[in-house]
Amino acid sequence: MAKANVLYPGQTIGILGESNSTPILLMTAKKMGFNIGMYSSNEDSKAVQLADYKYIGPIDDKQTLKMFAERCDVVVYDNDLIDSEVVRYISQFTAVPQKDGLLDIVQDRLIERSFFETLNINMVPYSTIVTLEDIYQAINSIGYPAILKPIQRGLLDGKELLIKNQADIVLASGFLDAGTYILESYVEHDIDYSVIVTRAADGSHQMFPVVEVIYHDNQLMTAFTPAKLDPSVAKEMERITNEITTNLDYVGTFEVNLFLAKSGSIYVSRVAPLLSPAGFVFDYATNVTEFEQHLRAIAGLPISKVFQGISTVYQTIRQKDYQRVKTQWLIKENWHFTIYGNQPADDGKPVGNVLIPTESLSDTLMQLEATGIWADIDYKAKYQQNDHEEHGH
Repeated sequence: MAKANVLYPGQTIGILGESNSTPILLMTAKKMGFNIGMYSSNEDSKAVQLADYKYIGPIDDKQTLKMFAERCDVVVYDNDLIDSEVVRYISQFTAVPQKDGLLDIVQDRLIERSFFETLNINMVPYSTIVTLEDIYQAINSIGYPAILKPIQRGLLDGKELLIKNQADIVLASGFLDAGTYILESYVEHDIDYSVIVTRAADGSHQMFPVVEVIYHDNQLMTAFTPAKLDPSVAKEMERITNEITTNLDYVGTFEVNLFLAKSGSIYVSRVAPLLSPAGFVFDYATNVTEFEQHLRAIAGLPISKVFQGISTVYQTIRQKDYQRVKTQWLIKENWHFTIYGNQPADDGKPVGNVLIPTESLSDTLMQLEATGIWADIDYKAKYQQNDHEEHGH
């Protein structure tokens, strides 16, 4: 007997907005037997070309949004900058299991921080900033270095200002015209983590293994799992993630970003309704991918229990790395390439990635360094730390 709130093969999932993970989400859904509708403002995108139905329009075009929503049994959004108003609007015409609450939280840094505060979760000290005078006052309690960030995520293209000393404060005056900001303490740390979770409609959830990540210019470059974790740190990360998951009204896969300060404290930096590039490692590192798990939750199917598979490294390929990566295409038998087929104007933007399942994380990180392609990434600290772990020193 067909159950309500369950999607069956042949039904239609609509995807609203897109990211580099959209084509993979779309192909996974097709593999499971669903039809796909795409709503995008970019008719040249790879995902739009793969969809069964296409609706092209600006993201706030209510008429087209309504037609799109009415044709879909369920809609998912695949971009954390989608306006929550749009999600509320299409929810009148179809089911949106991810709902709008998490978007509201992640798009406004003040709402996000009060959410963490109510859950008693450790985050860096911060202050709300409207004028230059506010910065001079806040810096007394926050101290240097500090980072000035717009409250609305995505404003100014995500540009932030690092304030190292009093002379830097003057640079903020041009920034402040754009609206309200927060000033937060810059906490020295060496290790960033991503915890990816899938939450079902009944509140049950499955956590994927913790992924250690390396950023460069605020962009995820390298990710690997299993992460080397002190048991007490692992336990605290699990507690934080469970606390967040329990208090969210959201169905599907999302990501919690954390970092480990030199003092040994764990801080949460953000939570995002995303199929994160960090989670691409689960194609090999676990028995179920973040994409399938996301779709299982959205479709009302039981979500899979997650088992650890092979150690895996993910590496971003930027536009500027692409030509040199082609050489590796010919010689690396264990590198698995995904090419997005996009043409970013910015040289530093991702055009693909490599997944490397491996017996030794440290050897693979050394191998990445040895290519010389990603000279701006510091692999050394990572493979030395993993080397001790793997060879039992």
